[in-house]
Amino acid sequence: MPTMHSTQHPTGRGSRSRPLRVLAGTIGVAALAGLGLTAVGTGLAAASNARPDARVAAASSNVIYVIGYEQDNPFWVLEGDGASAAGKTFGVTVRYEAPTTASDAGMVSLIDAALATHPYGIAMDYTDKTMQAPVLAALNAGVKVVLYNNNRFEAQSGGATTNTAITTLAFVGQDEHHSGAVLAQGFLQFLPKTGTVLIVNPYPGAYVLTLRQLGVQSVLKPAGYKTSTLIVNGDDAEGSIEAVIEAYLRAHSGIVGVVGLGDPGANPAARAVAAANLKIPVATFDMETETYQLMKSGGPLKEALDQQPYLQSYYAAQDLAFEMKYGFVPVSVNTGTFIVTDSNLSSVSELVKEGKD
Repeated sequence: MPTMHSTQHPTGRGSRSRPLRVLAGTIGVAALAGLGLTAVGTGLAAASNARPDARVAAASSNVIYVIGYEQDNPFWVLEGDGASAAGKTFGVTVRYEAPTTASDAGMVSLIDAALATHPYGIAMDYTDKTMQAPVLAALNAGVKVVLYNNNRFEAQSGGATTNTAITTLAFVGQDEHHSGAVLAQGFLQFLPKTGTVLIVNPYPGAYVLTLRQLGVQSVLKPAGYKTSTLIVNGDDAEGSIEAVIEAYLRAHSGIVGVVGLGDPGANPAARAVAAANLKIPVATFDMETETYQLMKSGGPLKEALDQQPYLQSYYAAQDLAFEMKYGFVPVSVNTGTFIVTDSNLSSVSELVKEGKD
């Protein structure tokens, strides 16, 4: 979601982030990642996606496609920018395409069109089992595949994906459960010793948010905190969401902190906390301009976990470029590791200024 895929309907589809410490070396540092130096993910590519073999003969082009989820969404604009930057850095042709209207069907259509051109490789957003057929079609055609932003293989994601030709592909993106734990661990410093932390879920049907919540609870509960979940409608206007959160906070005096699982959640929560004149810290997944401004103002929003969409597509394209040019096996990279607080917010300002966060 936009922020979660960035925030958009989250299947992991929007979120944002980009660690300055990684980008600061600009793209030069990214090149090292291709050698695995920044690979904090778990696996390598599947055997079917490994070094060049006879099947690669089917792919007659040196073009790499990166298929996004929604054309004009801010989160996906960053994905497109990252893919383009990788192409320029590594001297390969990278074509980023995304449907005008967000949908899996739109992505599948673009993938089919890309496969018809016989590209070298494609980076795909594996939102759910809908993407299984396109991935297998690419692999069967000898086209290399790297997954990015989402690798939703769970049964809750349209049915379980169990084919190892897919589940062992390199993945560049955020480990959602782990990122929840990372966010919660960092949030402890802002919380009093006991109390209830409110978790705001704008898209309860999105399993990616469930994974984030489970990660948050895996840290908060052992630390002695209770949690309560407030479901809001992420498709409503933010003003309406803010009103719902404010009403809840006024009616529940034991809330000592708020975690937004995805946008819109934490931003309305931060404004609700301020409107209710409460001294409650707020944390969020995903970084965007509004989130940055709220943190910069010194208000309730104290922490954000940046998913770094720019790096997701950059590293995915890099994986394919390095395999094409040098035979390197693609590596998995967990981009959801950058915690933003007041202590490092100034460094994020440069990324925001350059449109990379």
